[in-house]
Amino acid sequence: MALNLIHQTGAEFAARYWMRVRAARNAGKQAEFCRLLYWLEKMLVTGDLTDAQARASFNAAFGRSLTAPQWTAMRAARIKVAHDRYAAMLAEGNL
Repeated sequence: MALNLIHQTGAEFAARYWMRVRAARNAGKQAEFCRLLYWLEKMLVTGDLTDAQARASFNAAFGRSLTAPQWTAMRAARIKVAHDRYAAMLAEGNL
């Protein structure tokens, strides 16, 4: 289901989302960090967000300029791994 934002723009949502991801990582909250990336991967897989949209929001939030191949590599190495880790936590009931 596509995002239907009423009280914020897509850019505002993306900035807040990446701020929460960063905060969870910096605070060592692995379950929260993985949950946020689980949601992102789910949105990418279902087509509710495109890789280009996610990459652009990541680049804007972190002041980066990842290319499509670099984003794909990061998605496989970090986002997918966190997604799978959270899926395992859900399967084990270990939250």
